[in-house]
Amino acid sequence: MAEAQRAQATAEQAGPLAAATAKQEVVVQETKADAKRVKLEAEATATQTRQVGEAQAAATTAKGTAEGEAVKARGLAEAEAIKARAAALAQNQDAVIAQQIAERLPLIVAEAAKAFSGIGQFTVLNGAEGVGEAFAQVLGMGATAIPLLRNALRQNGTATGQSTPPKAEQTKRTK
Repeated sequence: MAEAQRAQATAEQAGPLAAATAKQEVVVQETKADAKRVKLEAEATATQTRQVGEAQAAATTAKGTAEGEAVKARGLAEAEAIKARAAALAQNQDAVIAQQIAERLPLIVAEAAKAFSGIGQFTVLNGAEGVGEAFAQVLGMGATAIPLLRNALRQNGTATGQSTPPKAEQTKRTK
């Protein structure tokens, strides 16, 4: 009879044991599903992060390339402008000298007008004609200085641009 009781006790325990084993198998399967889900989410996040990083790198590269091309274009334009100015200076020295004198003419007239700065009273005996003659004399002093300025500019090489070559040409010569 002991054997029968043992067999009955084992049979009575088999039900809960089978239920626990089944429940344990369900938990194992759920854990495996969760692990797969977490793995897929991690892979998706990694892919998204990589794609965002690659897009940002491509944008940075494009921006850098564009900025580099812009700097290059500005440099080439400046070099062409310098080259054109040098050619113009070489061909039109007198025109350039005249332009430089014209640019300095206000300073020349201002310096000539200083002759009147110390005058407290100015008496003109022959009216408006006398005032005109006085200004004509001041301007005549400035006009007398123009040939001197022209010669000085020619001797200094300012008008010809021969004193120092432009930076763009210096760079070409060193390469």
